[in-house]
Amino acid sequence: MPTLQSSEAVVLKTIDYSDTSLIVRLFTEQFGKVTVIAKGARRSKQAPAGILRPPNHLAVWYQHKDERDIQTLTKFEFVTRYSRLSSDLAKSAAAMVTIEMLDRAIHDFDPHPILFRLVTATLRHLNLSEEDVSVMLHFYQLQLSRQLGFAPHLNTCMNCGRPLSEAALDLTTGELMCIQCRPGGALRLPPQAVDYLQDLGRIHIARLGTVHPPDQAKKEVGQFLLKYLFFHVDGMSNMKSMTFWQQVQAE
Repeated sequence: MPTLQSSEAVVLKTIDYSDTSLIVRLFTEQFGKVTVIAKGARRSKQAPAGILRPPNHLAVWYQHKDERDIQTLTKFEFVTRYSRLSSDLAKSAAAMVTIEMLDRAIHDFDPHPILFRLVTATLRHLNLSEEDVSVMLHFYQLQLSRQLGFAPHLNTCMNCGRPLSEAALDLTTGELMCIQCRPGGALRLPPQAVDYLQDLGRIHIARLGTVHPPDQAKKEVGQFLLKYLFFHVDGMSNMKSMTFWQQVQAE
């Protein structure tokens, strides 16, 4: 017997199904990642297809059956409209990186309310803020690693315990080490990049506008966070959204 479930949700991915319907992958606050079918959502006389697109923040209702992989969506409506994202290429690209990273990092039916608050706060900040988009994305990536349980130790070397002023990412262990302990082939982080990373680790999202790293430090930290997440999360590589984000940054 199906049960009616309801939750706030962020749309992760949408796939056309038949001539009239959509398959929608959602990250729900109450139930984790859930895949639903929105029957009839593509019909020309209806507007809902535009609502069921990443990275929209919705309230959803669906019929759940334990034996089904795809549940039946019955009702949905906006919670937050991210109207400014579509008019800003950098913000739009960063929002899609946020969503695709989340989709690849989480498992079905694994609720994580704090992570849900992180992603909705990040999207809201991207939509409304005039602050540096790269800083916002780096903050999200670092906090994502923290919520998934493998945040880097930013202040001391994982090998000897020395304070980090310069650092290197050991690509065999996925840990930060001091320069004295770094192995061959490690990704090096100069002092300005370490300072920036440490700032991101202790600041609240509402105060990101006070963080103004040099361009080179942003580039180095961006590379570090990407490699760090690739190391710790299976399937995080080859993201189309990241390729697009890097193209936007290069222009």
